[in-house]
Amino acid sequence: MFDWIVKITWLDGIISVSIVLIFFLLRKLFSKYFMNLVSRIVKLSKTPIDDALVTAFRRPITFILLCTGFYLALLYLPMPHHWKGMVTLLYKSVATFSIGWGFYIFSDAIGIFFHRMGDRYDLQFNTIVIPFLSKIMKFVVAVMTIALILDQWNYHVTGLITGLGIGGLAIAMAAKDTLSNLFGGIVIITDAPFTIGDLIQAGSIQGVVEDINFRSTRIRTADLALVTVPNSTLANSPITNLSKMDKRRVVLNLHLDPNTSNEQLKRCLAKIKQTLTADPEVYDEKKLVYLDKITSNSMDLTIDFFIKTIDFEEWLKEKEKYNYAVLEILQEEQINMATTRALVVVPAQEETIQKPHSSNDTKAEHSQLHAQE
Repeated sequence: MFDWIVKITWLDGIISVSIVLIFFLLRKLFSKYFMNLVSRIVKLSKTPIDDALVTAFRRPITFILLCTGFYLALLYLPMPHHWKGMVTLLYKSVATFSIGWGFYIFSDAIGIFFHRMGDRYDLQFNTIVIPFLSKIMKFVVAVMTIALILDQWNYHVTGLITGLGIGGLAIAMAAKDTLSNLFGGIVIITDAPFTIGDLIQAGSIQGVVEDINFRSTRIRTADLALVTVPNSTLANSPITNLSKMDKRRVVLNLHLDPNTSNEQLKRCLAKIKQTLTADPEVYDEKKLVYLDKITSNSMDLTIDFFIKTIDFEEWLKEKEKYNYAVLEILQEEQINMATTRALVVVPAQEETIQKPHSSNDTKAEHSQLHAQE
C-alpha cells in the first residue's frame, strides 16, 4: 500500500519541498503586498462592501495558497493513481472550506449593506435585526459548505436525511425546544418590542439587552450580571421597554407626626408645590401634592410628579434632590416625622409576703391580749 514511498528519489523530494517553499513565499508576498495593493484600490470606491470583502477573504486565500503548494508537491511524487485521486478530493474539500470560510466572515458585514440601503432609500432598520440576520447567514453558509463537502465525498445530504428514519424523528423531538426558541427570536424581531442597548423589564428581570441569537437573549442587569433568557420564554412574557419612556416618575410618601397642625400642613404643601413649579426639569401636566391619609399614628402626604429624563442615575439624583428639599421644608415648619412607639403595659401584681414573727413580737401580742381581758 505504501510501496510508492520507497520509490521517492532525492530529486523528487527536493522538487516537492521546493514547491512547498515557493508557495509559502507566494503566500507571504500575496498577504503583504498584493492584498495591501488590492485594499488600497478598493478604498478608492465609495462603498465599504469592497473593503469588507477583501478583509473577509484575506486569510482564506493565504490558507488555500499554502494548501495548493502541498497539493502540487504531493502530486509530483510517484504515488498511485487512487492516492492522487484521494489527494485531489481532499484538496477540493479544503478549497470549498476556504470559500465557505470567507463568506462566513463576510456575513458580519451584512450590517454595511443594510446601513447603505437605509441611507439611500431613507429606511430605518431595527438594530436587533442586523445581528440576527448575520447569524442566520452564517448558519446558511456553514450548512451549505458542509453539504458541498459531503457531496464531494459522495455523501448526499438528502439521502442522509431520508436514511435517518426514526432517528430523524427523535432528533426533531429533541430539537423541539431549539425550534421554539428560534421562532421566539423571530417573533421578537418582527414585533420589535426592544432593540440591542434598550433597558427592558421582563418578569423579574430588568437590564440592558446585549445580544440576541437563535436560542436566547442576553440581558445585563444592574448588578452587572449577565442573564440568558430563552427566546420562547421572553416572547411569551410581558416586556416593558423602559428606554422608550420620555420621562420618569418620582413618588415620595411622607408619614408626618399626627400632632401636626392644619396650618403647618397647608404651608408645607404650598412650599412643596412652589418648589416643583419652579423646577424646569419637572413636567407641568402632573404635579400631585396632597394630604393622602390620616390615621391615629400619622398624617400621610403623597408627592407624585414626572421629570424630564430617562437616565436611571439622573432619576436617582432628582429623587435625592427632592428628598433634601422636603426635609428642609419640614424643618422650616417644625414638622416631625411620625414615629411608632410600642407601649408595653405591665400589669401590677400584689404580693402578700408573710414575715416570720420574732419572739419580741410574740410577747407584745400576748401582753395586748392580757390587757384586753
